Amino acid sequence: MSNDKKFYATSIALTKFKHAFITSKTGQRCLVLPIDDNQFSEKEGAVYCQTDICVRDEKDTNDNYGFVKQKLPSDRWKALGENAKTVGDALPFIANLKIFERTNNDSSGVTDVAFDEEEGDDLPF
Repeated sequence: MSNDKKFYATSIALTKFKHAFITSKTGQRCLVLPIDDNQFSEKEGAVYCQTDICVRDEKDTNDNYGFVKQKLPSDRWKALGENAKTVGDALPFIANLKIFERTNNDSSGVTDVAFDEEEGDDLPF
């Protein structure tokens, strides 16, 4: 069994969405993302940005293995009808995908243990 693991790393560019910067009363800079203008969806008090992740087998010219693109929530896609493709094509690419492969050097792998069936055991089953 291999201890190699793949880690996928992305960094989401939030400023690819429609946004505004404001400064709070304490002087902190804040990023505001309008929910409707950015095609986000709301469910039970949470806000979601649905995405598609495209993974390639080979690196591109920028050493990326793919990208993350925003997609329309299905209810908004259906409501747009014929205009859905145009709006969908205009949604932003929000991240590139990098893959990091790491080898686990932990030597505590699976160990086979042989049992002598002739020895009795004290298990009740």
